[in-house]
Amino acid sequence: MDMKLILSAPPEQLAETLWHGCPIAHAAYQIGADFHLFRANIPLALRGGFMMLGDGGEAVTSGSPDVLANEVMKECIHRGFSGVVLAFSRTSPSLHAFAATLSGRLRRSGGELYLPESYAADSDWARVLIPTAISGGSLTGRLQEAVRVYGTERICLDIERVRRDFCLPASEGTGDKLSAADLTALIEARTPESYFSQDLCAYYFTYQDEHGSHFVLYDNAGSIRKKRFLAAKLGIDAALLLYPEVSDILPEALL
Repeated sequence: MDMKLILSAPPEQLAETLWHGCPIAHAAYQIGADFHLFRANIPLALRGGFMMLGDGGEAVTSGSPDVLANEVMKECIHRGFSGVVLAFSRTSPSLHAFAATLSGRLRRSGGELYLPESYAADSDWARVLIPTAISGGSLTGRLQEAVRVYGTERICLDIERVRRDFCLPASEGTGDKLSAADLTALIEARTPESYFSQDLCAYYFTYQDEHGSHFVLYDNAGSIRKKRFLAAKLGIDAALLLYPEVSDILPEALL
């Protein structure tokens, strides 16, 4: 399967991430409260890969998109980054203006840009991150719709490792997030029989407790491989994985 795989990693996991031979999106950058670029401690000699830029949270309000874009471009040139991955979890007019400004700068310089789907309208060429974590519908249908809207060449699979416990009927479709230890303890305590959902492209099991019926949806190396194969069949040739989420299963997930 010929798919470009980008691993996102914080500075403290950089050494072990490099061992896998994939491009690294360095999760060491945030937008500061003053709308300037904030960088965590990373090795002075670090070169190559991508900048992964967070939105800084609710404390960040507004500032100059041009100034911030200049700072980002300067850091990319200094570090030899191939481009930027925008890891924005919220939207605001200032962030949209920055995304559009950065898109123009990167396109002129030959860099790459990956952005959340909520920012897709801010660039007509950047890669759009399409999450694989769904709790309803069909992942195939979700990806087919993305291909129809953006074209295969603009899509990057955003592979999120799902571990969620839904107390049925779960009308909001969110569920409680489980840690790896939580999921292991639950499986050991309940010894459930797991099944694979073709629609959700993930494994699941059910159990009962004093709160009612539960539906637990989770990923392992096999389901992550299946998601990659599903995307590849549709012509999607890039994927982003968060290394801290998949470090225990990564060699098997990359087969």
